[in-house]
Amino acid sequence: MYKSLILAAGAVTANAAFYTKDVASQQFMWKQFKQDYNKKYDEKEDAERFLVFLENLIVIDQRNAADANHVHGITKFADLSQTDFENKYNQARKPGLRTNANRLNSVPKTTATTFIDWTGVYTTPVKDQGYCGSCWAFSATEQLESDAMRVFGTTYVLSAEQTTQCTRGAFGCGGGWTETAYAYIKGVPGLVPDELYPYTSYSGKTGTCDVNLATTEAVMGLTGFTTIGGSTASEVETNMANYMLATGPLSVCLDANNWNSYNGGIMTVCGQSVDHCVQAVGVDTSATNGYWKVRNSWGTSWGESGFIRLAYGQNTCDITNDPTYVTPVNPNPRS
Repeated sequence: MYKSLILAAGAVTANAAFYTKDVASQQFMWKQFKQDYNKKYDEKEDAERFLVFLENLIVIDQRNAADANHVHGITKFADLSQTDFENKYNQARKPGLRTNANRLNSVPKTTATTFIDWTGVYTTPVKDQGYCGSCWAFSATEQLESDAMRVFGTTYVLSAEQTTQCTRGAFGCGGGWTETAYAYIKGVPGLVPDELYPYTSYSGKTGTCDVNLATTEAVMGLTGFTTIGGSTASEVETNMANYMLATGPLSVCLDANNWNSYNGGIMTVCGQSVDHCVQAVGVDTSATNGYWKVRNSWGTSWGESGFIRLAYGQNTCDITNDPTYVTPVNPNPRS
């Protein structure tokens, strides 16, 4: 399969920037990639990964040909096939059809501003889910962090490991959904700090829930969540922007199947098959080059220091699929 794709590279756009038939250049790029991302393989795996790398160079050129902004390039995922990437990182699993009683179908514009970025104001640092499909847990945990900062003025880095391991109805590294995580957090005193229950699922093994909530270790819980709605995707996106401009970040679940090659800039071409949950932390509603700023959970070496920008006003990556925020509660208020 890889050989046929490589031979077909001539069909890629004439101004392709990454794939080359020159063997010396291929080997140089492969060596540079391994140095940049500290990749080490045995001889057999090196040969296999090299072919995947060449295939991904072709895909990068194809994606840039489709997106005038040319936002794709070599990333730390360039040695993973598309299937491996999706299986390891994009495991958002939406449960059966549910209706949330707390739903905002109309969010009036209450500010004249057209740009906001809540990074560092109502957000904790970028995290890394590792080889675990726990994006849903990070999205839910980070939303609780943000809403706690907004409501209480307190900053906690909460345990994404607790959410990953302990959420009933989810599958840990095998996938889950933010609202399932919200239900878990609501049903217990809350989440403990990351320092007390650090993330250990990085390798892809979920492990067993072993958090003690009988004590006062839980520092933040929630009483429910609210969904931003609307009658059309366009209306939802406008409501999301109005909320974001006036209030704070939103948990969002969307299609990230082509994010493995994102390097920077505003992405305009994306799918609509939701497979990943993240957090929208900023928005620019300008008529020209408007965008959503989204915090991912793939570490700071990916994208724009861990963030991606998605074109505003066209439901890029189906960003309007399930935008939510939570109502935080302090389970152990201190005087």
